[in-house]
Amino acid sequence: MPTRVAALCLTGILILAGPAAAEMQRFTVESSQSRAGFDAFHTFQNFSLTSESPTGEIEADIADLKQPIRGQVVVPAASLRSADKKRDLAIHRTLDAEHQPDIRYRIDKVESSFTSLAENNDVLLTIRGVLTMRGESRPVDFSGRVRLRPGGALWVRGESWIKPRDWGVVPIRIWLISVQEAVLATFDLVLNKAQ
Repeated sequence: MPTRVAALCLTGILILAGPAAAEMQRFTVESSQSRAGFDAFHTFQNFSLTSESPTGEIEADIADLKQPIRGQVVVPAASLRSADKKRDLAIHRTLDAEHQPDIRYRIDKVESSFTSLAENNDVLLTIRGVLTMRGESRPVDFSGRVRLRPGGALWVRGESWIKPRDWGVVPIRIWLISVQEAVLATFDLVLNKAQ
């Protein structure tokens, strides 16, 4: 009988001590070390539009990437810059930056190649969510990677081909020729643990 009681007590302890609960952590985008934008392609001249002021936050359990990951990244449309001020103004107009000041990406689901992060190792990601530009929202999946940096910061980068016309953004013209329909949406973010 004492053996049976000890076995029941041990079983109860093991059940109560089972797997640790998910430890969700909040990470915020470090704007000064992050970029987001679009690469556009044209017959005569390819160019990149880049914002160096993205903001946002992500909630994740880096020890268990199978747990739901949620978050949002926001890019001020007027902060997108290329090497040409006239082109920038034309793009800001077509994005309607005056009335729709933000481009937003809401992260709904993340699929990862590994179940956890280890320092200085890349984990491949498929990031599923909704991109909003000009007040229009469409689902967009990004292929990406994440790395845990020494000190606990996350480095996340990704890209996805999109057609801005799907959001009502008319391609600009350079020398009477429109930019190609598809552009490469990109982000390169550093996220620090929120205080």
